[in-house]
Order: sequence, then structure tokens, then C-alpha cells
Amino acid sequence: MINPDLQSLARQWGASAIPFDQSPWLETPELLRLRRHLDHAAALRTPLLLCGPNGVGKSALVGHWMRALDTRVHLPLALTHASLSGSSLLAWLVQRLGKASSFRREGNLQRLETALRELERRSLVLILDDAQNYAPSALEEIRLLLGLNLPEQPLFTLLLLGDDYLLGTLRLRHQRALYSRLGAHHRVEPWAQSRCLEYMESALRAVGLSATVLPPAAGEMLAAASGGLPRSLQLLARAAWLAAATNERQQILTEDVQRALDQVPCVPGLNTPEPAHESAA
Repeated sequence: MINPDLQSLARQWGASAIPFDQSPWLETPELLRLRRHLDHAAALRTPLLLCGPNGVGKSALVGHWMRALDTRVHLPLALTHASLSGSSLLAWLVQRLGKASSFRREGNLQRLETALRELERRSLVLILDDAQNYAPSALEEIRLLLGLNLPEQPLFTLLLLGDDYLLGTLRLRHQRALYSRLGAHHRVEPWAQSRCLEYMESALRAVGLSATVLPPAAGEMLAAASGGLPRSLQLLARAAWLAAATNERQQILTEDVQRALDQVPCVPGLNTPEPAHESAA
């Protein structure tokens, strides 16, 4: 239920809802191409790595894609609890596939094989979010599951979502076996300023507001401060709108953006890079 005060502020602006709250998804050519790669990976059961900086929209993209999958062909399962151990991950998979989990690893493996056979023509699409946080033993358990039917193709599609450094981590010796199975690697890039501005205009139009309520100077300031990260841009734009609305203004001005910058803790575009450490002589 919408907070009455927020509802009042939205009506004050003539908006049908809170701006920058439920934001429209932009079907850009880059994201459409990436979704085609995801479609191909699911069809071919190819292990795929999707990486990018925190807040760039990896989870949102894959969630949007996952909900559009044909459930007559695929069974998508997404795991967001990267703290699970290998044995707990097996038990979670067994339960999600409709079987009672066992306290013994061999029991869970047997039930997992039975459940996968019962899927018949449907194929499992397993999505591991925040994959950089999984213990090596958990990722190794998943790698072993891929090869349960060794003479054939992988039993399921594996999508790993993680930060930029995940690819380098998988190159290390204890993860080389999983790294060697990756069929593709794609990076989700931060948005350019033009796309940030397009996003904000679309978000305003979605609630019945004209783009003129966000003057160019304020829009460019928000785009630069976000560092091109969609999550940061949404948080900053919403905070700037709240600052303008609570001060009974009908436009988001640069002073409202400055107020948002003071309130939102993470402002990627204003972060200064860490100084390079000098190598020891």
C-alpha cells in the first residue's frame, strides 16, 4: 500500500504514481542482443557467466528474461542465497524440484537425478546470483552436477551472475574445472549519459509527467553522479524528486539533486579511485 504522504506528493505533481519507483524497462539494442545470448544458452544448455559492476542491472535483466521463458520448455530456478554450502545447495535443489531432501549427500544426488528425469522434455535453467560470494566447494558441487550424464550434454543450463572479478577468480587453480566449462562470458556495461537521460524521461512519462519537470542541468547532474549504474540512478532520481516535492516545487532543480547526493550514501560518479599502490623495490 502506498504511503498516504507519498500519494499526496504524487497528486501534487499530477503524477499517477511515484516517479522512479516502478521504472520501465528499456529495450535497448544492447540488452536485446544479450537476451538473445541468454536464449541460446538456455536452448543449448551452455554454462554462461554474466558479470558487471554492482548495481548495473544484471539481476534485473536476468529476472526479466527468466519470467519470459516458456515454462513448457524450461524450468528456471534462481538462487540468491550465496551463503549456502555445497550440501545445502544440493538439498535446496532437491526441494525446489519437488522432492524431499535427505541428510545424506548420496541420497540428495539420487533424488536429484530422479527429479531431472521426471522433467522429461523440460530443461532446468539454474541461475546463481552473486556467484562471487559462493564458497569454492559450492561451485564445485554445481560443476560436478553438470557432468552427471557424462556422455551427453550438460544436464541443465547454468547462469552465473557476479561482479567483474568473478572471471579472474574462476581462472584460479581450484576453480579451473568450472572455468573450462563456460561456453560464454558477457559483461553488462554501465549506461552512457544519453541512456541515463532516456531512462529518466521514460520513467517520468510512465507516471504521466512531462520531461520538462527535469531540466537538462539537473538531469545531467543525476546521470553523472550515478556513474551509469541503473540502481544508483533510480535511487538518486527518486530522492531528488522527493526533495523537490516536499519543498512544493514542480521541477527537480540542481539544488534538489544536491540534496539527493547528500542523502544517498553510494554515489558512484563522485567516488574517487583508490590510489595505485607502489610496487616494492
